[in-house]
Amino acid sequence: MTLHNLPGCYARIVLLRPAVYLLLALAVSSVACGQAPPITGDTISPSTSNLPRFEVGLQMTQIRTYCVGTTDETCEIPSFALGLNGTWNVKRFLAIDANYVVTPSAGTGSTTAYGGRISELMAGVRVEARAKRYGYYIEAQPGYLRWSNVITGVNGRNPDSVFFDSGSVTHFISDVGLGVEFSPSSRIHVRGELADLIYRYSSQSWVNDFQPSVSVNYGLGKSLSWASPQYDDRNPFFTTLNDALLAGSALAISADAITTQRFIASGYREGDPLARPLVKYGWSGQVAASALELGAETLAMYGLHRIRHHWIERILPVGVATTHAVLAYNNTKISDKSP
Repeated sequence: MTLHNLPGCYARIVLLRPAVYLLLALAVSSVACGQAPPITGDTISPSTSNLPRFEVGLQMTQIRTYCVGTTDETCEIPSFALGLNGTWNVKRFLAIDANYVVTPSAGTGSTTAYGGRISELMAGVRVEARAKRYGYYIEAQPGYLRWSNVITGVNGRNPDSVFFDSGSVTHFISDVGLGVEFSPSSRIHVRGELADLIYRYSSQSWVNDFQPSVSVNYGLGKSLSWASPQYDDRNPFFTTLNDALLAGSALAISADAITTQRFIASGYREGDPLARPLVKYGWSGQVAASALELGAETLAMYGLHRIRHHWIERILPVGVATTHAVLAYNNTKISDKSP
């Protein structure tokens, strides 16, 4: 049974994770406008960096819909998409992104819900906490997803002469994602993003799926000049507060993992699109997913610590722990029901 057959449980995934992203976005935007006060002592002053006003690049995306990402070995839907990405850097912490991708191959079958190639156009706002060589960002993008060859009607007077009408069908989509940027030079920017895609495939039905993407961009035009933050090497990262926050996050992730495997064993399907690709393999995949998430969380906190964005550094594990605690609670409610 898929989780979208359980309205209350489905709503927890669609609404909870974007709410946590919004909380983090507010934290990023509030400190992105102004850095922490300078560190006293013999530290080096912040250096001046350049950020191109415009960027164009190549984007690769895996579009996960219907059977993509499940254990169905006969999935006939394409997923790998390739296209273009464009960026307007309004400020050093604020950008407008747009991307268009299309699957090079078409699906092997058509239904009234899907068929043919997938094209996806999205545009939205990116808020970023940026250092000279790297940055962390949150992005929200509305847009559309189009199937090129969907069954739109049936013609024929008897079963021997039935044929189908087909055409393109467009659906509204939106996503909220977290990403990391690496800049080997002031003109070249490489971004990796994990997004939660919300897909409206009928007037009353919504689903959400995990959608990863990678883009390589080249800067054009006049550059924005800004002072990159100095590294905070004098204050230790593993303090009592950070240790407690990471421990609380680990406990919440563990509670979510235990209750997740319990309801999967009862016949339910994991509804979280970020965890689904691994947890469907049982405890080995569950442990791997939990370890990857905790490791990424620690690495992100350390990167934020070094550039003195301490508020985001500490609100990140709070958001992660809160999300998993609520999901674990909801999992116990699902486990009490028969599949």
